[in-house]
Amino acid sequence: MDLNGPALAPPPGVVPNLTNPPNNNPLAIGVLTACVAVSTLCLFLRAYARVWLARKLQVEEIMTICAYGCFWGAIYAEIKFVESPGFFVHQWNVKLGDMISTEYWVLIFGVFYSITLPMLKAAILIEWCRMFAPRGRRSEGYFWWGCVVVIAIQIMSGIGVVVALNLQCIPHRAIWDIAIQATSKCFDLYKLQVGSASIQLISDVAILLLPQQVIWSLKMTWQKRLGVSIIFGLGLLACISAAFRLSTTITHGRAADAVWTLGPLAFWATAEMTCGFFILCVPCVPRILKDTGVLRKVKRVFGMKTTTNSKRDMGTGPSNHSRLAGSTIGNSYYKLDNLKASESTEYLHGPKPEGGITRTTRIAVTPESRGTNGDDKFMYP
Repeated sequence: MDLNGPALAPPPGVVPNLTNPPNNNPLAIGVLTACVAVSTLCLFLRAYARVWLARKLQVEEIMTICAYGCFWGAIYAEIKFVESPGFFVHQWNVKLGDMISTEYWVLIFGVFYSITLPMLKAAILIEWCRMFAPRGRRSEGYFWWGCVVVIAIQIMSGIGVVVALNLQCIPHRAIWDIAIQATSKCFDLYKLQVGSASIQLISDVAILLLPQQVIWSLKMTWQKRLGVSIIFGLGLLACISAAFRLSTTITHGRAADAVWTLGPLAFWATAEMTCGFFILCVPCVPRILKDTGVLRKVKRVFGMKTTTNSKRDMGTGPSNHSRLAGSTIGNSYYKLDNLKASESTEYLHGPKPEGGITRTTRIAVTPESRGTNGDDKFMYP
């Protein structure tokens, strides 16, 4: 075996260029940089909205952070692929010995990709279950069960693919070391790769369709339902990426020049992971725009009306007693607290008179003062 020779026999009349083969690494660097930038921005926006503004650190955030770390594992493998042999390089321009490192980093990319996507999709569906089915299967049965099924499929398929990738050859080193592949036992990965890509595409379509019926049954105007539907319909981007990834997987599996077809496959797989971070981030954007005042400024720029809650500014709005406003007891306590404050200043206007009527108290019975047991309760104005 000549490790210094070309990894593939060149076409007739083509002379292999093994020293400085032509490539399209600038395109690869641009694609990878864009995907990393979008994914990182989405991660920080979600962290700002969920951890800083909402003060919540739930399982979705932990899964997103872990997925981001695995995403960087896949990106690092692609960076090593840029170094050698390069993107869009014909295999006959690559030395056979250089294919050892190439096969190794292809394995690393496949493992991290197969971990990142299931974690992202599970985080997305868990969060959506909190939004649309807070009581689990008792509130939105088909939606909750659909999410559970997709999550289970993602977890099982992810574990299965990772295990299969690492057991494709015995001994394990033969997966990337072509020098010992002739004496090892390996199975063809084509069916596994196509099956994995098909599962991801089907799950993306399911994630796109699952929340739509719940959204359009919400009690709000159709314009608001349309807006929410569009936000949660951005999963269409993931479906497009998954469809192209399936197509390039089939092309790559059937191609003799595997190094050349590996570039588009890696691009669409990276785009699919980036779409996962984007879908996780988008629902957090409206809250950021509202809480930071950006939305109000944008409305002013376009001449739209903006409303200000004067009660909130005066310290009596919902933001100051939101914890009490949700219950009858809370409302009563809030009114009773105001009563105590008014009575404590009753004698500040002059000395307490001797004899006669010292004060009068007016008691009014209002409809809202009826207790939960049907008994009337007196509310002090």
